[in-house]
Amino acid sequence: MRQHGQRYQQFHLPSVQVVLDLVYTYDVAVTRLSHGISEHELSLSAFNVLMILSRSANKQCPLYEIGELLLVSRANVTGLVDCLERKGLVERLVDDNDRRVRMARITRAGETLLRSLLPRHYSELKRICSRLSNTEKSTLSTLLTKLRHSVQSSPEGKGLRKKTKKGELSNG
Repeated sequence: MRQHGQRYQQFHLPSVQVVLDLVYTYDVAVTRLSHGISEHELSLSAFNVLMILSRSANKQCPLYEIGELLLVSRANVTGLVDCLERKGLVERLVDDNDRRVRMARITRAGETLLRSLLPRHYSELKRICSRLSNTEKSTLSTLLTKLRHSVQSSPEGKGLRKKTKKGELSNG
């Protein structure tokens, strides 16, 4: 990597290493977290939809807001909600205040499944971070937030959506 980078004036090894480590760590963590959830035929994104709904007012949320929180397209949200609805874990509603707004609400079956998954999920999050002290976890969280804000405030990142609420995976 160092030799390749020497050909480019803009190459900065510490920056390249940070981003590669971040991407690799994300991939490893997602793979590990997905394992326990996939046993229930859920993707991590579908699990996060259930988490968003379980913590929302009246256990429901507009589909567009779910998309913003998950940072996925409207089509992806529709597919996730369709899948969860077929499994009986969520139901679709129309917003009483604005009939154009589609809502998703977690069902009792969805809440029951989520309650059964969360102990293992939280244990796995704790295991993933077990080699870090609480101070290191806090420092890392602060640094990742700073990095995210740097990406979002760059000219190329101006169009990136910002999460308005914390998603389960990223803040477990």
